[in-house]
Amino acid sequence: MNCTLLIRMYSSGSLPTIKKSAKLIRNEFLDYFKKDLSHNFVRSSPVISFNDHTVAFVNAGMNQFKGVFLDYYDAPGTKVTNSQKCIRITGKHNDLNTVGNDSYHHTFFEMLGNWSFGDYFKEEACRYAWDLLTKRYGINEESLYVTYFGGDEKLELPADLECRDVWLSIGVKKDKILPFGLQENFWEMGVSGPCGPCTEIHVDHTKQLLNRSAEINKGYSNLTELWNIVFIQYERLLNGAIVPLSKHHVDTGMGFERLVALLQGKQSNYDTDLFQPLFKSIQRYAKVPEYKGQFYDNADELDSGYRVLADHSRMITVALADGVVPEHSNKLRRIIRKSIDIGEKVFKKQGIIPELSYVVAETLGDAYPELETNLKKVQKIIRFEEELYKKLRSTSGEKWNKVVEKRPSLKGVTEWLAPGLVDGYKYLQGILNDLKVDNVLPGCVAFKLYDTYGLRVETINELAKIESLDFDEAAFQEELESLKSRSRVGLEKISVTVFKKSLEVLEENHMPRTDDSFKYKFVFNGYNYKFPKIESKVLALILNDTVILNNAKENTIKDTCLTIHDEILKYPESEEDEIGIILDRTMCYSAEGGQASDIGTIQMQHMNFNVTNVKKIDGYVIHYGKLLQNNLKEWIEELKTGNNCTVSIEPESRIGMMQHHTAAHLLNAFIQNTMQAVYSRNSVVLPHSLKCQFNSFGEKLSFEKIREIEERINDVIRANVPVTTKVLNALELLAEDSVTLIPGEIYPYKNIRLVEINCPHVKSKEACCGTHILKTGGLRYFCFLDYSSRGAANLTLKAVVGTPALIAKLTGEKMQRTILELEKKLKIGEITRETYKSLSKEIADEIKDNKEISYVSKEECSMKLRDLNKFMAMQEKEMGKYSMG
Repeated sequence: MNCTLLIRMYSSGSLPTIKKSAKLIRNEFLDYFKKDLSHNFVRSSPVISFNDHTVAFVNAGMNQFKGVFLDYYDAPGTKVTNSQKCIRITGKHNDLNTVGNDSYHHTFFEMLGNWSFGDYFKEEACRYAWDLLTKRYGINEESLYVTYFGGDEKLELPADLECRDVWLSIGVKKDKILPFGLQENFWEMGVSGPCGPCTEIHVDHTKQLLNRSAEINKGYSNLTELWNIVFIQYERLLNGAIVPLSKHHVDTGMGFERLVALLQGKQSNYDTDLFQPLFKSIQRYAKVPEYKGQFYDNADELDSGYRVLADHSRMITVALADGVVPEHSNKLRRIIRKSIDIGEKVFKKQGIIPELSYVVAETLGDAYPELETNLKKVQKIIRFEEELYKKLRSTSGEKWNKVVEKRPSLKGVTEWLAPGLVDGYKYLQGILNDLKVDNVLPGCVAFKLYDTYGLRVETINELAKIESLDFDEAAFQEELESLKSRSRVGLEKISVTVFKKSLEVLEENHMPRTDDSFKYKFVFNGYNYKFPKIESKVLALILNDTVILNNAKENTIKDTCLTIHDEILKYPESEEDEIGIILDRTMCYSAEGGQASDIGTIQMQHMNFNVTNVKKIDGYVIHYGKLLQNNLKEWIEELKTGNNCTVSIEPESRIGMMQHHTAAHLLNAFIQNTMQAVYSRNSVVLPHSLKCQFNSFGEKLSFEKIREIEERINDVIRANVPVTTKVLNALELLAEDSVTLIPGEIYPYKNIRLVEINCPHVKSKEACCGTHILKTGGLRYFCFLDYSSRGAANLTLKAVVGTPALIAKLTGEKMQRTILELEKKLKIGEITRETYKSLSKEIADEIKDNKEISYVSKEECSMKLRDLNKFMAMQEKEMGKYSMG
């Protein structure tokens, strides 16, 4: 875009004269497909994808149907429609740097769509779109153009002449039906998977109605794509080949903001009623001149500031309302900080984003009610981020500014508030002369900047360019992958590189994944939980980082025994070896979702193997335990006789974890209900206790609130509320209301377990793979043991249920009675002040040292002791005055 003023007046000569609100336009689209064409409505998924690690944000309407396209589960209907919230700030679809410079790019937008899952195909999809645009919305046919896939010789894909002929039969002029190649008119979900040709409808915004066919897909801002219709009829295999699908689907998407601008006859999306309320709010709040709709290259100009701030406020509000956490999303945090900078630099105002979130919720709340429901949470997080940013600028920012004074070229570094940037740059300067020999920033140096100083890859790349160094990113990625392998949890005694090879061996020999569904199969007889033993088979052993297969293609059982014996001989000095056993099926729970693993027994014909730890890796469940050397001969003989076994677990350990996991869900629900904005960071569920860590965005838990939460949880326990579990796929989970998900967690496409507890006034509803009791009465009693707060955001709560909780409660009550007795003796003069001081110190030490006393009782005892100490001090003061008198 040139630096000269660009004001394009798009005439509405080809558009309907009636101006409709954005809300009405959205409803007309949905009603057309719901009521007229019998499509099922599916509400928008959150903008954070909870089961797809390949995308940071939902960036298209099809994302939530990916599991259907991959054939993981059936669609919610053969014909579906919706309006999907989308964010494009990362990866291939990244409009972040374009926002504000033109009239139609946004970080957040809505995608209107309709889908056919094995129902209608090209003929109906094209007709539906054409009829809606020309008859319902009244757009002049002469202003519309369509494109289709022109084929690809290399991939041996023919031109989509069927689609072209459909458009001809509809009545579109031949010279307005244009073929394009793979880049423009072939849709793919990824490097492999469902794919197919697409057809696009483009619209000319000008009034001339000249034939502009030659200008389609050439980047003209007044000749834009409006609707994309994808025909999913192929599958790309891992080897690159493209083969036909047995069932065909239709996936369409139309940019809502562009449609609204078109139907309202506006020169840009920003002139519609989607953005104008935001501009008015900015003007009122900042007391600045009104928005004029001017376009410059300089983002600091007032109108550019208006556009960026309005766009980003929508994206920020939607993302936070859907559960995206700045701590987990550097992009979101950077956009929040960029918006703060624009508010202060361009509009000379602080705190503008929370104000704009009101307007976002008001303009979009009808379509997406979660914006209004979560508005207080959104504003709390934004204000917390503003305070955090302010502190960073006064610490890290000042240090970096001093560095920039000496080296002005560093001013362009994007992440200038990164805490390790100053020290990282000093490290780089210290070795710069050595690097200048080859003018390369080696992978090892880049990795140190990343790992030791916490710099992001983009920042490292910026520093390399400033110092005229070529960043060896390939070598850096190798170092990074090595780090991930070394730090990956769940492998303990087995190195990751070894186990990768082991996985290959297991897969090459077609060893089935372990069926661990039996961990959820238990019975309650009215008094206790019973866990039936199951029969299983040994698939493989892991000994000293080596996998030994049972009944593999290359192995007989005899060979297996010899291999084991050979491995043992390598470690003659070891008194015991840790064995890992992979079974074809198990009832043992592997450590997941914060819950520790079961302990149990694998029983063979003549010997037992004690399971002390259980891990699941890529579907294989590994049972770990110690095997003493003097049992090795028996172990080898046992394998000779067969590989059948019986698996059982230690019931008391499992019951304790079930109780504490259910209690953790109750605690999470009541914390969410008590605090404005909070999310679970981590939880540890053990047989004898639970520990939950939360991010509270600066809000602290008072003692009164902790006591109230404890009382309310015990009310639920006394009510003996049912704990229900249902198994859902990803689409079914999206249809549920008020589900708690762990930020950043990737859930499977299917077999998601939803655990629900209908407490009075508060509902606990979490996606969870853990095990739970069937009724809350089985917890008996809930008691906090400890509470701690670290920094401005993090708080930790430790608690127990059952017998340990009752003991903690009784111990606390006994301590309270001791203090009351001490107070009574002190006030009636039965003990001396010296005796009181000695006894009170003993009690204070016990409060401090005893970790198994009720936290509430400890706090109450501490407060009572403080009051007594004040009483003692006042008495001594009075005695001093009396003696002096």
